[in-house]
Amino acid sequence: MMTGLPRFAGLAAAALLTLAPAQAQPPAERSAANAHLPAQMPEPGPMPGFATPQNWSVVLDNGLTVTFIPWGMTPTVDIRVTIRAGNIDEGEQTWLSDLAVEAMTQGAAGRSEHEIAEAFGAMGGSLLSQVQVDTTTFMAFILSESGPDAVALLAETVRQPDFPAERFEAARNSRLQMAEAWRQQPAMQAMEAMNALHYPEGHPFHILIPSRDQLNSYTREDARRFHREHFGAGRTHIYITGQFDADAMEAAVRQHFGDWERGPADDGMESIPEVRHVVHMIDRPGAPQTTVFMAYPVPPVTDKSRPVVEVMDTALGGMIAARLLDTGNSYAPNAFVEWTRGGAAWIYTDDIDTDGTVASLQDVLTIIDYSRFRPLQLGGMADWMISRFIMSTGSRLGIVEQIAFRNRNGLPLDYLDTYADSIRRVDSSAVQAMARENLTREQLTLVVVGDLDRIEAGIRALLPLQDATFVREEADGTRH
Repeated sequence: MMTGLPRFAGLAAAALLTLAPAQAQPPAERSAANAHLPAQMPEPGPMPGFATPQNWSVVLDNGLTVTFIPWGMTPTVDIRVTIRAGNIDEGEQTWLSDLAVEAMTQGAAGRSEHEIAEAFGAMGGSLLSQVQVDTTTFMAFILSESGPDAVALLAETVRQPDFPAERFEAARNSRLQMAEAWRQQPAMQAMEAMNALHYPEGHPFHILIPSRDQLNSYTREDARRFHREHFGAGRTHIYITGQFDADAMEAAVRQHFGDWERGPADDGMESIPEVRHVVHMIDRPGAPQTTVFMAYPVPPVTDKSRPVVEVMDTALGGMIAARLLDTGNSYAPNAFVEWTRGGAAWIYTDDIDTDGTVASLQDVLTIIDYSRFRPLQLGGMADWMISRFIMSTGSRLGIVEQIAFRNRNGLPLDYLDTYADSIRRVDSSAVQAMARENLTREQLTLVVVGDLDRIEAGIRALLPLQDATFVREEADGTRH
């Protein structure tokens, strides 16, 4: 279960902030390699606009929605079956959804895993599955002529999983190996501590990585129950993208999904990060670098201030990355907004040289404080964000991701078409107000994984952290 997908906004923004515009050079000073370029580079043209590609949706009587998006010229079609079921529905059975979905693709409607793969291969494509915090997606990429047949096969996989015993155990073993690998990674240790601080005991996100005993306790009946209780037509949205016969594809969806029961209501709980002014330090003796996770709760994606949050994220991420990369202490500065169900958090993560940890944290906290009391320079920021947005819609996968994001979060139908204007309207005073209200010291949660013998005293002495609650976790897991 991943609670956030870093988008590396900070690194890209840093490049934007640190690159100066081209200046005219006297001909004598221009290198031979640049001789073909004009002495004065032309001004960039106007930022292109964006209009959501043609698409339309049909809702079946059982509540299932199917969206058609004609796209591209190649005779292929992508089919995504997205169900509103994921980690948020697991209760305290962490990773049960991941285990159930992996097992679903390994046997359905009497077909074996090999037969399913062979059938999709004969259509010129393959089947992929993905579990996220609150959705599960099955994706097929196949030749257009096989579109209706792929819909039928997807319906079998989603509606009639067999959960064969031997493949269920194979799925369990792969999850056991993943859990063990995650427990050894500093970034996952930091994320696990952050989740435990942001979500109370009993919340599905409180535990990030299940124990070996917990994974071993899950049965095939647990997987069947998860499927039975959280999969249904009323929580399903199918996206069909590419070149296709719309009438034939709609007929296939109606034939193979139309008699599926509406199923359980969408009762997934909210996942709003709690405000916890805590510094959680995890000892990793001898570590050459320190892994840092820093988080502040911010308004959710449905709030009218969403564009301001996004601009603040890009501007601050750029400033921090530019500063830390300049010092040479940082390996991977990254800032992003983690949109959750009903909430959100602005997060900064990094890997920093152990000896530069305290000074780098001081720099980061100073920049954040600066953003609260001084307006940030946003020149060129909007155009860069809009161009990044337009590029993200330049592929089938990208445009479906954007449309699905809009639908999943209940955003207005014109969200994509008005994105550019909403970003352009954000000014520095709005960003400053957002930072002043949300990026306060009292709302900071900080997790540090590193050699505490070398960095703990310095971190405890940092002025912005003086009122925080400090927790030290030893390498063996004990805390004090």
